Amino acid sequence: MKDAQLTKTESKYLKMFDRRDIRIRIAREIKNHSKYPLIENWTVYYSEPWTISQMLEKGFNYGIRTGRPVGNYFNVVIDLDDIWAKERIKTVRYVETNKGIHRYVLIKELPKSCWLVNQLGDKIGEIHSRGRQVVGIGSIHEKGTRYTLKGRINVKFSLQFEKLTELQEFLKERNIFTTSWGKKGKENIRDLELYQAKTKS
Repeated sequence: MKDAQLTKTESKYLKMFDRRDIRIRIAREIKNHSKYPLIENWTVYYSEPWTISQMLEKGFNYGIRTGRPVGNYFNVVIDLDDIWAKERIKTVRYVETNKGIHRYVLIKELPKSCWLVNQLGDKIGEIHSRGRQVVGIGSIHEKGTRYTLKGRINVKFSLQFEKLTELQEFLKERNIFTTSWGKKGKENIRDLELYQAKTKS
């Protein structure tokens, strides 16, 4: 089993997400469900009392809730799962996962969660936004892989964008395209959509 303890660099970058409304506990020992929070209805409301370090020390994994405000931005995560993820993203700072990479993004215009596809419309990953979460750095996958921050220290931890169009351009330059959640195929490729909270009638 790999060491779940955070490095100094990982701890430094995770400070912005080590908040009760962003961090969330995930079981490490449950097979096939290890990526899901232990708390029911966590997307509605949950406040995590344990810090990231405490969760790891107590033998839990943890998640980073996406689509949450961080300063004047929202945090979203580009999650690429295909075998060419590192070459495709063309950045030297990322989190290595069991099957691919996470690239953290801060953006002022919050996108809807969506699938990421290649130019043929085949699924290669997701953008996780409001109501979703990704497994955090230092967590251990059920196959023993540690979610690990990789890359040069002098490169920013998060990509930063003002508008959805900037994120869209970043993806298109890498032949990464977007479809509505659950859709694949060339015919379903669409531009990113702005997240709009449902209003109660």
